[in-house]
Amino acid sequence: MEIGIHIPQVGPPAATDNVAAFARTADEAGYDGIWVFDHVVLQKDQQSRYPYSPDGKLGFPPTMDFLEPLTLLAFLAGITKRVKLGTSVLVLPMRQPVLHAKIMATIDVLSGGRFVLGAGVGWWKEEFEVLSVPFERRGKRMDECLQLIRALWTDEWVDFKGEFYEAVDWTSNPKPVQKDGIPIWLGGGSKGQLRRIGQYANGWLATPLSMPTLDSDFEIAKQAAIDAGRDPDNLKIAIEGAGVLIPNETGRAAESLANLKEKGISHAILGVDPRHMRDAGAVIEEFASKHIAELQS
Repeated sequence: MEIGIHIPQVGPPAATDNVAAFARTADEAGYDGIWVFDHVVLQKDQQSRYPYSPDGKLGFPPTMDFLEPLTLLAFLAGITKRVKLGTSVLVLPMRQPVLHAKIMATIDVLSGGRFVLGAGVGWWKEEFEVLSVPFERRGKRMDECLQLIRALWTDEWVDFKGEFYEAVDWTSNPKPVQKDGIPIWLGGGSKGQLRRIGQYANGWLATPLSMPTLDSDFEIAKQAAIDAGRDPDNLKIAIEGAGVLIPNETGRAAESLANLKEKGISHAILGVDPRHMRDAGAVIEEFASKHIAELQS
């Protein structure tokens, strides 16, 4: 199993020096990935319900600083050496695919081939609208985004005509440097998204809410891969929110990850308790020194 961790991205812990220290510590301690999440703007009074918290709220004031995820990963590419740099998740149909294919390929090149695209269809209707992007039919746009960015990453000359996007006789360089292309892991648990994983992606970025039906849901993705002429055995399962690191209590997170490892999870993403985001180095190293080697073996 690979072990990832979320970088400070919101509020005072997202100060440049703290972010840099956190990233270097995780890189040197042996973690396999550093992860960011995505919002562009935050609403004064949140109207849409966040689906991954009990109260439907994001959990922090909208006036806090919130570092843009791809810009942050470009910064991290220059100060880390080996960890994967991933989005968990980038709201892809909210973003213009031609421009963002270029940005993501650039991050992959600058990092020496370490970028992972974790992508979702999004949930915040009003954020789409303030970016002048329709919320409706975002799943169909997601399909086209995935096809178009793959073409821009791999084809010398793109020949794409869709309902929402068109790019004919255009090229985008540099191409990503990863031999098999930038991995795409899709988040979300709807049947449409699970089928999309099988059709277009390399894996599923699940959450703890996915666990009760993980196996049966993953079968939907695998069957979609078969139907698309792809090998279902190449699909991976990663999980967001796999555990929380608390000083002197890292054994709890390790136990959680050990259980996930037994279930076939290939990459588990941890968070640091928000109270320790500004002095996270010690707990990052504590977990690494006590638990990472066994979990990664």
